[in-house]
Amino acid sequence: MVDDHVRGSESGENPALGRRSLLGALAAAGLAGCPSGGANPTTEAPDGGGGAGGAPATPSGTPATVPSGWPETRDPYYGALASTLGGEMGLPGGEFVYANDEAGASAAFGVGVEAAEATEIEVGDAQPFDSAVRVEVAEETENVWDVTMMGTATDTAVESGDVLLGVVYLRGPESSESESTVQFVAKDEDNLGTNMVRSTPEVQPPAGWTRYYVPIQFDYDAEAGTWRTELFLGYGPQTVDIGGIALVDFGADVAVEDLPSGPADEVRDGGTDGGTADGDWEAAADERIAEHRTSDLTVEVVDADGAAITDAEVEAAMQAHEFGFGTAVSADFLTEESEDADTYREHVSDLFDLAVLGNHHKWRFWEENRALSDAATDWLESEGLDIRGHVCLWSDVSAWSVPPDVVRAMGVQWEENGVTDPDLDPEYVRERTLEHVPAIIDYYGDRITEWEVANEIVHKPGLIQAANGVAATDDATLDDVDLVESPILAEWYAAARDAAPEGMPLGVNDYNTLSGPYESTRDDYERQIEFLADAEAGLDFAGLQCHFNRESSLSPAAVKAGLDRYAETGVRLRITEFDMADENWDEADKAVFFRQFLKIAFSHPAVDDFLVWGIYSPNHWRDDAPFFADGWEEKPALEEYRSLVFDEWWTEASGRTDDEGTFSTTGFQGAYEVTATIDGTEVTETVTLSDGGATVELAPRE
Repeated sequence: MVDDHVRGSESGENPALGRRSLLGALAAAGLAGCPSGGANPTTEAPDGGGGAGGAPATPSGTPATVPSGWPETRDPYYGALASTLGGEMGLPGGEFVYANDEAGASAAFGVGVEAAEATEIEVGDAQPFDSAVRVEVAEETENVWDVTMMGTATDTAVESGDVLLGVVYLRGPESSESESTVQFVAKDEDNLGTNMVRSTPEVQPPAGWTRYYVPIQFDYDAEAGTWRTELFLGYGPQTVDIGGIALVDFGADVAVEDLPSGPADEVRDGGTDGGTADGDWEAAADERIAEHRTSDLTVEVVDADGAAITDAEVEAAMQAHEFGFGTAVSADFLTEESEDADTYREHVSDLFDLAVLGNHHKWRFWEENRALSDAATDWLESEGLDIRGHVCLWSDVSAWSVPPDVVRAMGVQWEENGVTDPDLDPEYVRERTLEHVPAIIDYYGDRITEWEVANEIVHKPGLIQAANGVAATDDATLDDVDLVESPILAEWYAAARDAAPEGMPLGVNDYNTLSGPYESTRDDYERQIEFLADAEAGLDFAGLQCHFNRESSLSPAAVKAGLDRYAETGVRLRITEFDMADENWDEADKAVFFRQFLKIAFSHPAVDDFLVWGIYSPNHWRDDAPFFADGWEEKPALEEYRSLVFDEWWTEASGRTDDEGTFSTTGFQGAYEVTATIDGTEVTETVTLSDGGATVELAPRE
């Protein structure tokens, strides 16, 4: 496990890329005007453009019909937008921030030019708006905000609590080099590390024009000319089409949760839920859940002679899910004698059926303090939790995961643990790794349900580098060996397979696998999965770490698309390290995202497990766990977890047998206690309901 890169413009400066206003892109269409000042770029417009001197003319003609309280506009698109928001949705009148027309709003925005190019494109008569630009990002950038389309609000101030709604049409052309991705942002120049957008900010627009609603609520004051809205576009080489921009200021006249959010078709079909689209995605997820997570349970009640008993009372009570719901646990905290630790153990036992040790199955921790590793393993086993081994090999020296003798042989200096005389020894690294992998797997045997053999190879390939004769330093390169398809990697998995009990799943794990501008990382991870799956030992599952902050959160469609991608490799999938650490992310909004993500994961037929990376903030690696704050204060995400896992996805069924002595129901897959009352006596059997269904016969015991 390692921190996913936290993304957001926090430098206090504009991105270093040269910029020009969208004026240049729109000038030829007669839409160019002056950029909106503040932090926006100000360079000369091309010949024929309006330059810095003149704003675009307000559209002439008859004023559009708008609901009462909405400002006058002669722009048919803005008039129709006001009618949709004020008429169909019943929102109070708002003020357009940038301009009362599409052309003026478009002219308020600027876009980077060194890594991207913006050109005006034809929209066609089928769309309600008239103008759009195509932004083509030509290269990888260090940060997603290095390519941004920004519009500063020069004439409007906002106060803490003010609510606004952004509207934009987006399209991801099929010609895009990678999946088109946009992040919505709103902030001021004194709070560059914040984002006042109150819905999932990152979206992947489809190939057809789609209207997006972006709810915004400021929690600080900002003067006119100091705050802006942006579209971050620096997700590597890609193409995004952008049009129909509008920003509506409602002040304090509407609650942010009452605004539409997400793609317009989802809003129309299903309304909103906590500020995020709750339409087609959820209905589709529920359909997948019914198909892949439920099965038919048949209970046959007979007498001592095997004859069917009619009208017998039957109860089927779920005991545990087949799907793995789990958490990372701290071995130290788990074995501590304290009231806090008592509460911790109680929650781990009550909430989960699967766990991993955050550290103490890692190589150095296990070798240097096996007693603690064993004590934590013993407790989890005694509580009936499945245990995933995390992890046989992880090259991250700074995380204290590698024994010092191996660190020395990797050619790495590690003063914190006394390695001051590094001496690269490839054969020693090779021997020690190939000894350790089978040793720890054999030691625990079938007490461990499955093992992650290698962790974060894409990002931390130090052991592979060292085994191939290159010191495991950050600036090292390995010209002749593909690090994600290295033969030594396949040898580790072969050693693990030989040592593992028959049928034990073996997996790999890595981060930046779902979100962010890390397409090359995802490509490498996909190649690594396929390489291991095709090797002699095979690969059973791939772990997807999911360390989110507000700006890296994903829409339900984006989560499903990411899972679909890895499912195509043919291995099973695990959500291994989910958390949402971000002090600037409201806990209620986190809960909305958590619910969406968990439901998409549970609905996906290739996913078997979902683990949060810790539950208690004082004991969390980022001090912000998903479920409990300091003093065991429950967070909103915990309520969502309980509501889904132990209510919506939990089966308690009862009834009476029919004329053939049969009672049937559909239940979520897992373990059940089935009880029938026969001649006043209860008879109970346990049964596992899996894919394909289950039948259990209940008869009086002799």
